[in-house]
Amino acid sequence: MNARGVLRGRARALRNALFGRGAKRAALRPRGPLYSLALVAVAAWIVHSGFAALLAALARPGAPPAVLRAALALALDVALAGVLLFDLESAVSTLILDRDLDLLRAAPLPPRSILAIKLLDALPRAAAPLVVVALPALIAAAQTLQAPAAAWLAAPVVLALLWAIPLGAGTALALAWLARVPARRVRESLGLVSTLAFAALWLTNLFVLPRIAAEEGEPLERVRALLAAAAPALARTPGGWAAALLGGAPAGEIARSAGALAAAAAASVALAALVASRHLTGVLAAARTPVARPARRRAKRPLPAGSDRTLPARSLRSANSAHPLPTRPARRVPLFIAVMRRDRRLFVRDWTVLGDVLTAALLWTCLPLLALPLRPLRSPWLVRAMLLALAVGLGYEIAARAFPLERRGAAWMRLAPVRARSWAAARFASAGALALALVGVAGASLGLAARLGAEEWLATLAAVIPALALSVTLGLWTGAAFGDPTWTNPRAVLTLGGRLVAAALVVAQMTGWLVLTAAEESGSGSYAWLLPWLPGLAAIGLSAVAVGAVARRINRGGYAIP
Repeated sequence: MNARGVLRGRARALRNALFGRGAKRAALRPRGPLYSLALVAVAAWIVHSGFAALLAALARPGAPPAVLRAALALALDVALAGVLLFDLESAVSTLILDRDLDLLRAAPLPPRSILAIKLLDALPRAAAPLVVVALPALIAAAQTLQAPAAAWLAAPVVLALLWAIPLGAGTALALAWLARVPARRVRESLGLVSTLAFAALWLTNLFVLPRIAAEEGEPLERVRALLAAAAPALARTPGGWAAALLGGAPAGEIARSAGALAAAAAASVALAALVASRHLTGVLAAARTPVARPARRRAKRPLPAGSDRTLPARSLRSANSAHPLPTRPARRVPLFIAVMRRDRRLFVRDWTVLGDVLTAALLWTCLPLLALPLRPLRSPWLVRAMLLALAVGLGYEIAARAFPLERRGAAWMRLAPVRARSWAAARFASAGALALALVGVAGASLGLAARLGAEEWLATLAAVIPALALSVTLGLWTGAAFGDPTWTNPRAVLTLGGRLVAAALVVAQMTGWLVLTAAEESGSGSYAWLLPWLPGLAAIGLSAVAVGAVARRINRGGYAIP
């Protein structure tokens, strides 16, 4: 009865958020549900277009159905990996750190009911890879593969089973691990999981993809050969079972795949329920246990031998109001210096964020070195392109966290006697200094390895520094508009819509800077003199617009107030 009442309350809250008084305007804001749904729909349409084109190209020469099913299975497995690596942490955080858990425990509700309700609450975030990748892949496959209508009517059930497999097994493993972690390390452990998963996935792609691209032969034929070779292994994965159900496989294979998919989903859900019944109560108590930090004690200075324990004459005279001592005025610290000091303290306090930033810096720095199988690194244009990628990536990785790192404390910026543009400029200086230092180290190492000349150094800096400045300002705007004050995952300090917008901005910046670099390389005609100045002019104009947008966001109440 209590569980049904909670579910009815969730339904009413969702209805009021979407259709209540004033809800339509709030839902269309950058952190509103309708805004995020629109961005998810756009991303799903892009994935559908690309996957439909791939399947059409694979099927054009008369490829066997097993190759097409292998392509669908690979897309579904990628979606499951996305749920496991990027959204499992959000689901577990909702399960053990949400604000209404104390009310649910006092309802009272058993641990299994709490598990079901909180996983339902995490559905909008945890199911994003399935909606963005798996569902468009299924729709594109329906246009290419020959499958009965009944199979496609069962597609929602198949997606639900696919969602339950990684989420159930991952939740069980996470709860079993958190039950053995000290209480003061529960929150940090959740963030560490995502950082390690991101690093593993990035390194896998960096080592595998360049070597595939370096192989000889026509690209489509290489893709078809790889899918044909991987088809037997993919057929034994959850994505392969779903592809067999929906891809027109033989009747015997369909029955085996349906049984395997249902059994895997049931086993994952049962394992999660079993672990929750044993460990969820203890994990919830550990997550809410206040951590007592030992107070710092100042060592007492020993008095000189033979001295009495009285206050010095200077101290007595300073306490007398009739003869006050002259006071030295406090030295005024510039705003950007104060912001940089505070950012340093925030990064030291949230060590998972600092570790994630350093990991991202290391991975972006390794990107040019891992491209060596494709092309020698002595080309100055390749060095410039790789440093542009590093500048764009690091600017986003650092600047987009500036406002979310303060959580609700960003609302205090309105109370300080400082203009919003000054806050935005100080934030730009703080984030830009850290990003510039990392880009400088990588640029020096790459430039020395490629033996760039003075003219090539100047041309590279003229392109990389404007790209870094623009990336930092756009990252600040993204964090101010889409920051999530309640984040627990250092790779998800933005909302779902914000992550999609940030990815689109990174891709757009990379494309624009590479196009400008290519145009400068082959520039000719009456406007060739303008090409070296165009990156700087574009960065100045767009950065001014982004800083103004950040200042307006601060004037409206800071990012922490939707």
